[in-house]
Amino acid sequence: MQNGYRSTLVEQVRKYAPALPPGKVDSLREKVMVGELSLASADLVSALVNDAVPVDPQDVPALRWLLESVTLPPDTPADLADRLVVE
Repeated sequence: MQNGYRSTLVEQVRKYAPALPPGKVDSLREKVMVGELSLASADLVSALVNDAVPVDPQDVPALRWLLESVTLPPDTPADLADRLVVE
């Protein structure tokens, strides 16, 4: 699962990187490189929500899956994926 998870995460980071602050993108890439995939997923979706980045409706299931497939940090809101702004 980790390889498919990682590739899905990288795909989503690449897709939405232009809409996020460069420092956030660098942080996400660093977390992926060192293997902190669950933290990177939570940070990605949080950044999309906090910055009100419009998300393609077709990406919502993948973003939700990224959150649901791992143990997230305890401070991650349970309804984080529901807060995404869908185009």
